[in-house]
Amino acid sequence: MQYVLYFRVSTKKQGESGLGLDAQRAYVDHYYTGKPIIGEFTDIRSGKTISKRPQLKQALALCQQEGATLVVAKIDRLSRNTELALLIYRELEGRLESCDIPNLDKFTLTLFMAIADRERELIGLRTKQALDQKRLRVGEWRTGGPNEKKAAAGLLGAQVSSEMADDNENSRRASALIDSLRAGGLSYPQIAQQLNAAGFKTPRNCTFIATQVRRLHQRALLLKKTGY
Repeated sequence: MQYVLYFRVSTKKQGESGLGLDAQRAYVDHYYTGKPIIGEFTDIRSGKTISKRPQLKQALALCQQEGATLVVAKIDRLSRNTELALLIYRELEGRLESCDIPNLDKFTLTLFMAIADRERELIGLRTKQALDQKRLRVGEWRTGGPNEKKAAAGLLGAQVSSEMADDNENSRRASALIDSLRAGGLSYPQIAQQLNAAGFKTPRNCTFIATQVRRLHQRALLLKKTGY
């Protein structure tokens, strides 16, 4: 078996200082020293997409060309997006290893990615809360003035749009997990328990029950069938 190493940090500052990269290399060196490494790639990019990570695309191309296994130190260095991680897993036909997940397979990848996905959401929420507090401290949200109602309406509209987008994104992630768990033979009640344990919520911020899981799964199957 041959291996291709992939590292990622989110900012240029981290890349220049080695912050984050050193820890990732320590993980990989511990488990893969002495094994046949045919390539090493490092991106200084966000983990949201593949298109903006040229080094990852090169790493994947090399893996496919040589039949090699892609190695990451932690699964969130590959991505914090469940669908993206599963797409990479399928493209590599399962030739993916992560130092923080022994015996990685599709089932464990889906569960760990759901947790990483949730952490990405929490990071965004914490960042937004910190910015809101800063705006309050510097007095950016002043009252009064002729455009106050218009500004308030704009903020409300943006908030509603954001909440709708979050609901759709949560549903897509839940659907991906449901599809994987159904393929693994789990029943709808069992899947509802898995979703709740992973912190998923329905669009109304409730826990999942078997009926909702079945409905979401059937809708996802219909979308796949119709292509919409």
